[in-house]
Amino acid sequence: MEHPPPSRLICPVIRSKDSGFPDYKIINGYVSYMIDSSYSLHDVSSDYGHRLDPLYWCNNKESEDEPSWCGACQCKESNTTYYFCNECNVSYHKECVESSLCLHSALIKSPLHPKHHLQLFAHRGLSLIPYLDCKIISCSYCESSVGGDRTTLFYYCFICKFSLYPVCARRPAFLNYQKRHEHALNHFPRKTDLICDVCGLVNSKSLIYVCFQCDFVVHKNCIYLPAIIKISRHDHRLSFTYSPLRVLLSCGVCHQKVDENYGKYNCTKDCTYVVHSKCATRKDVWDGKELEEEPEEEYENLHPFKVIDDGIIQHFSHSHQMRFEKKTTDMILYDENKRCQACVLPFYGGDIYNCMDSSCDFVLHEACANLPRTKQHMAHPYPFILQVSDTKNCFFCEYCNRFSCGFRYVCCKRDESISIDVRCAAISEPLYHQAHPHPLFLSNELGKHRPCSVCRKESIRTLNCIKCDFCLCFYCATLPYKVKYELDEHFLTLSYEENASLNWCEVCEKTLDSYKWLYTCDECGIAFHIACLLGKCAFYVKPAQNLSFASHKFNIILINGLTRPICEECKNRCQEKLMIQELYDGKEITACYRHWEEIDI
Repeated sequence: MEHPPPSRLICPVIRSKDSGFPDYKIINGYVSYMIDSSYSLHDVSSDYGHRLDPLYWCNNKESEDEPSWCGACQCKESNTTYYFCNECNVSYHKECVESSLCLHSALIKSPLHPKHHLQLFAHRGLSLIPYLDCKIISCSYCESSVGGDRTTLFYYCFICKFSLYPVCARRPAFLNYQKRHEHALNHFPRKTDLICDVCGLVNSKSLIYVCFQCDFVVHKNCIYLPAIIKISRHDHRLSFTYSPLRVLLSCGVCHQKVDENYGKYNCTKDCTYVVHSKCATRKDVWDGKELEEEPEEEYENLHPFKVIDDGIIQHFSHSHQMRFEKKTTDMILYDENKRCQACVLPFYGGDIYNCMDSSCDFVLHEACANLPRTKQHMAHPYPFILQVSDTKNCFFCEYCNRFSCGFRYVCCKRDESISIDVRCAAISEPLYHQAHPHPLFLSNELGKHRPCSVCRKESIRTLNCIKCDFCLCFYCATLPYKVKYELDEHFLTLSYEENASLNWCEVCEKTLDSYKWLYTCDECGIAFHIACLLGKCAFYVKPAQNLSFASHKFNIILINGLTRPICEECKNRCQEKLMIQELYDGKEITACYRHWEEIDI
């Protein structure tokens, strides 16, 4: 097969290079160079290079092997022609190549913005305002944003602050998508606060399409919402519908009222579960998969252990068999070294599984022994897999920001890997916490931080009360309700009530804030700061040797003798239970565990 001769088109990068003192404008604090007719194809020498050749294998078709992002506008589009520059080793849209060739392509009127002309600019990443947000130019059609130091071509209207990438500027002013609406949808060019029939919201930044025949209004980014989805907050699939609700319900994600006059997602089974369209398709709730015409997968969760005999199991995490031991009283001996291998918390009573090998100290809480091998957590769109702790490796929980060496749930999707500890993984909604009379829900707005009502630290992931302003971060929500102190024979409990009679902390001997949570012993009338009693992470780690974390090699040592080493940081003999031994520049450094938390976590 013979192909036509190579194209005489020139790479857009040459056209976008500034020379001398080009015209420029400041857009969102960044310098953008204006493209005009002063630089034409004839100005480029034949030996300059950057000649473009068409990519025949992918042009004007959907393909799994479609080219990478366009080097000019940084967007991806399947149904267009691509050219490839051997000098830059990148591909370009036909529209981006043609936009920089002549004057009539540098100043255009688009069907999507008929009122004013759009001027072609080249963004080069030069900022006049340090530390400005990198989301510099956002295309009003596809809503993709680019920034940093990449060269970007775009059309811009200064009057309306309206921008389009070259490939989007050629779009027609109408759309046909039968799955959303039976008639053609026409672009409504005026900016106005019209309520979208699909999401029920007003969004002045989104393009609006209308059907005048049906009085139907829809945002451009709502037209292609999926028909069938699965989200992290519900066990069943959800389907999009305009149908009225049988009963008035609140959204399963944000827990606000759902208006039955607009589109929403409801459960495909018999559940009375409904979600706002926008809430259901949030990136932290939905995995992005359209499940229409996809068969439902059989969800098989492997059991964590095999029953060998009455009260005897073989747990997947351990090589020895384990025996069930039922505890009938909370008053058991406190052993600092005896901790659950999964959650790393001590045993204060309750049923356990204990290793039958007398030389092995492997033990699990009954609840931890029954942890599912795979888990869909409400705060993440992809499932987690339970991973047994490697005694040589520790991890950092993404939800509570604690360092731990217990079991963890791991998710590796879309080039990201996150780990959460089993305590955070066990949280589900509604959460009924002893500190608050109302149920708590994970109802945060996407990307919005809230201060925890207890520690006051800002968190993007909080458990919120719908009836009042109370909220808990995952760190505070997973604090143990009951702990032991070595110098007190009683259990200490987490106190949420104001107690003016408690004046100082038994550990640091500093004044207590009676409005903050404390650990107290009601029988002895003593109290402790949470950090003084537990540390930030010390309560959730155990003594171990040859550990590694974030390129650190260290040992965690339990200090329980009369002789205490001198801390390298505070130059005093350590008063804490744990110390860190770390080899640094060939020298062994010994420091209180709290210093290591402050520096490295």
